[in-house]
Amino acid sequence: MSTTLPPKKSGANIEETDKDGYYTNVSPAYPGGDRSPVNFFRNNIEYPQDAADNCVEGTVNISFLVDENGKITSPVTNAPRLGYGLEEEALRVFKKMPKWNPGSLKGKNIKTHFTLPVTFQLQ
Repeated sequence: MSTTLPPKKSGANIEETDKDGYYTNVSPAYPGGDRSPVNFFRNNIEYPQDAADNCVEGTVNISFLVDENGKITSPVTNAPRLGYGLEEEALRVFKKMPKWNPGSLKGKNIKTHFTLPVTFQLQ
C-alpha cells in the first residue's frame, strides 16, 4: 500500500473559490511532510481479505476538505470504484488522520479541497 501527494497545481487562477469559499488551487500539507501520509497509511491499513482473496489492487482517491484550522472533513471516494472493501478501508484509516496544516494564501490560512490517492498493492 502506498500513498503519494499530487503535485501542487499551477497555471490556474489561484484566488478562485467554490460557492462555499474553498480553494482548489492551493494545497494543504500533512504534518511531517509529504512522506508522512504514506507512512501513516502504511502503518494503519489492513488489506481487506476479500480484496486479497480476489487479487484486487488499485488506487482509491479520497477527496476532502481542509478548513483554515487544518481540520479535515467530508471525505468521499471518487470513481472508479474498486470494491472488495478497498474504499471502506481507505476511509476508515483516513478518519484516524491528525489535523493537517491548512493551505495559505498571502500569509492567511484558507479553506481548501484536496484529493489524496491511496494505492493498494499486494506484496
